[in-house]
Amino acid sequence: MHLLQVKALSPNAARLGGYLLRWGSPAERDLHGDYFSPQTELGLDWYERRPMLYQHGLDTSLKASLIGQIDHLHADELGLWAEAQLDLRHRYADHIRRLIDQGALFWSSGSLPHLVQREADGHLRRWIIVEGSLTPTPAEPRLAQAQVLRQAYAQLGLDATKIAPPALVQSPILGEESLMTNLSTTASKRLPMAEAPSLYVASEFDRLSADDLLYGYLLLRAAKSFHGVSERYANALAYKVRQANLSSAIKADELAHSTQSGYGDEWVAELWSAQLWQRARLENAILPLFPSIDMPSNPFDLPLEGTDPQVYYVGETKDEAQLNLGAGNPIADSKIGSSQLTLTARKLALRVGFSSELVEDAIVPLLAVYRTQAMQALSSAIDDALLNGDTTTAATGNINSDAAAPPSGAPYLAFDGLRKLPLVTTTAQKVDMGGAAPTLAKLREARFAMPYRYSARPQHLAWIVDGGTYARLLSLSEFVTMDKAGPLATAQTGQIGFMDGAPVLVSSEFPLTSASGKVAASGNTRGTALCVYRPGWFVGYRRRVAVSVDYLPYLDSYQLTATVRLGFGRFDGQVASALVNIAV
Repeated sequence: MHLLQVKALSPNAARLGGYLLRWGSPAERDLHGDYFSPQTELGLDWYERRPMLYQHGLDTSLKASLIGQIDHLHADELGLWAEAQLDLRHRYADHIRRLIDQGALFWSSGSLPHLVQREADGHLRRWIIVEGSLTPTPAEPRLAQAQVLRQAYAQLGLDATKIAPPALVQSPILGEESLMTNLSTTASKRLPMAEAPSLYVASEFDRLSADDLLYGYLLLRAAKSFHGVSERYANALAYKVRQANLSSAIKADELAHSTQSGYGDEWVAELWSAQLWQRARLENAILPLFPSIDMPSNPFDLPLEGTDPQVYYVGETKDEAQLNLGAGNPIADSKIGSSQLTLTARKLALRVGFSSELVEDAIVPLLAVYRTQAMQALSSAIDDALLNGDTTTAATGNINSDAAAPPSGAPYLAFDGLRKLPLVTTTAQKVDMGGAAPTLAKLREARFAMPYRYSARPQHLAWIVDGGTYARLLSLSEFVTMDKAGPLATAQTGQIGFMDGAPVLVSSEFPLTSASGKVAASGNTRGTALCVYRPGWFVGYRRRVAVSVDYLPYLDSYQLTATVRLGFGRFDGQVASALVNIAV
């Protein structure tokens, strides 16, 4: 059993126990060559109680929430035994108890840099314990931020001034400058290899996410002077990757090195690309609506159901001759039909240039901004293609450029999308609102313009609207807004309400149009409500998002390229309808 594993000391797991730390020796030191001993000053007499946190207050959900209190610390021959009382009123108490029952939680002690003293041989002469944390992975930082600890101490009614000098009490977090004078004696400690926690020191990287740091690594790696990121950057990246539950993508301590060659360089680009694609799947309004597959070839023929076998009323089998297969059999033969949908992948791409001076001087402050812009641009292009797709390039135009040739390179030229079906392919499924505000009767008319086998299944439908139409829908008493939807309010990303049981989503890529439902050169003042049968559409992925950064020596600058290849198709020509010419 893991020495630091948390154990339940009461039937309901309200009382917890386990070794908060264990003793080592010069022959049994951790990855940094450090160890605890019975002579380590732990400050056990400083307080009768100490806060019990989750992940040292750094978990994105629980944050600095106090989950209990440690009320007993006792040193023995193995280490420091701790007992704590879990706050059963805490909203995550049941989840924590389940993790304890599964043996998935471990103790981790927390201190502050100015309360730590290390001797030359690695002996931790002083490690004042200011909090104890439950963690599902022993690889967690143990130097908690001062603000987190002050909040936890305040909840227990304890005086926090003893654990932080005045200069730190005035600061919301432990900044890099506050720590520089202590780095010679207060380096964050690691447990032995089997318990492998990571290094954490508050720094300029604290406000960056794992996505930001992964994206930044791509930019930095392309720099002509790149010889690996700093150890501070590497450890911040390793910690944020673990915190974001991405640790399965890396090997233990792979980034805990100042030189990156062979220590993560081969997976950082792929990991960030995967995160970008996952974020697009989560944040797009339209892409998550439809079933998806990976395309093993391009094009790819997706098998689909066809006609059903015929069911007959038959009488009792009485004659032996009826047992033979053939015309005399009382159960007539019929066939199961089949069909297929051909998906052809198209490529969407973006390219961004930036100077070498940006990399050298300002890359860290701009990481979050650049990463967010890259993600939003590609995500918006995907939704634009799915919603507004029309491959027509003739001078007569398409649904996005009525009566004029569309501009080359527009994302909507990749394939035919949702709007085109009722506007061009099956115009009988387009209903005209006549320039008036939307009504429930007209919305239902548009919905039931689709065959009943589709329109009568609200759980399989979705309404997609532009912002102006959404504002008009709010005036309908029949429109169930999200504040009234209860637990269904998070059923779909981007969902804003319900109409007759079908979710309503607003898309920033949905344009205002002319009265015809198409985008004209001018006069686009009308809204559209599009109703889609979600199982009737399929998204195929031939290439997930791929990202690369290259240095251009002749320009002394860099370019970032992001590409994705996907296909989009429909079951038949009746799986979408629209209400057009809505006054907004």
